[in-house]
Amino acid sequence: MKSLYSKLLLLIYTIYTFSSYSDENLNAGYAKLLALSLTDDISASKLNSDGFNYEKYSLPYEFKNLYVTDDYSFSIQLKSNYLKVKSSLINIDSVGDLRARWDILSISASPKVTYQINERLRLENELEFGYANMSNKSSFHGSQLMRDTLRDEGLLDWNMNSFHITPKIGLKNTNKLDNNDEINMYGHVSYMFANGFGNEKKLNINSNTGTWSIGGEYIMTDLISLNSINFNLILSNDLGGFYGNDYRELSFGFINNTSLALETPINIYDSQVKVRAGVGYLSSDNAHGIALTLGIR
Repeated sequence: MKSLYSKLLLLIYTIYTFSSYSDENLNAGYAKLLALSLTDDISASKLNSDGFNYEKYSLPYEFKNLYVTDDYSFSIQLKSNYLKVKSSLINIDSVGDLRARWDILSISASPKVTYQINERLRLENELEFGYANMSNKSSFHGSQLMRDTLRDEGLLDWNMNSFHITPKIGLKNTNKLDNNDEINMYGHVSYMFANGFGNEKKLNINSNTGTWSIGGEYIMTDLISLNSINFNLILSNDLGGFYGNDYRELSFGFINNTSLALETPINIYDSQVKVRAGVGYLSSDNAHGIALTLGIR
């Protein structure tokens, strides 16, 4: 399967040689970039893979247990995201150099209904609604004719808006230990339906895509105390990626994130929230990097 990088090279070569290649050939890659900017299933804070550099920043806030009845509970998560993707310099023989870049800004809201199957196991059903703006900020230095061709074919200077709906389902197993520590095991699968609009080049992110994740964490409760403030220490390992046809479209098949984080409660007016911050190491079959974690719930 071709990575997005090799598809970009093929696209440039075909445009230069035959001057006929459809924007739809990169549509699936653009859709996965959009999904990557939104999902928690795949870590990509600082990631290098096959000629591409990914930088992702996400700030989630969860309104937990807004409504609880019997074995059901209702929560809502709000999240803002920023993803920047840059390629290494691509030399187009005798006509110039291209550096691909895409920036994605997004916001989303995710209502979630949780069903407590038994004391340890619960089913999580989530439906994410969101808006995103993707900008192509690629740069080209060289022949003006080639620059115009790349622009006409949608590889330079465009901006696109999109709406997405992402249903997600998962299971979480929680085990409380005698020393009050906690072990969690979890898995999720989701599928993103997206539709682009407001683009004068008539590009449209209409290729849907799915993500998956499995993982676990060990929470050492009140392990550290500073100035009468208690901190939980959290060791975790998460594995996630895309699934389906061309699941390696972005040049990696999965990302493994091993991380260490601190979590502490903070009182804001009459409410208490938990703030989590940490760092992790990312690895894959064709990628490496670091993960930065920041969450509020």
